[in-house]
Amino acid sequence: MNTGTVKAGDVLEPGATVAHVANNRDRQAVTAEHGGTVVEWLVEDGDPVAPGQPLLRIHPAAE
Repeated sequence: MNTGTVKAGDVLEPGATVAHVANNRDRQAVTAEHGGTVVEWLVEDGDPVAPGQPLLRIHPAAE
């Protein structure tokens, strides 16, 4: 898991790439389905993650 440059306080647009998850064969981008402000990471670089596991806490943007 590579969290890249996204940090607490950043404002994300819907669909923004927030991290990449890799295994021995593939690398997948992780995107924020909804926009908002990053509150905190729930994992760190290098942590093993499972499909469907929350990685990032985002406070929704006001619409």
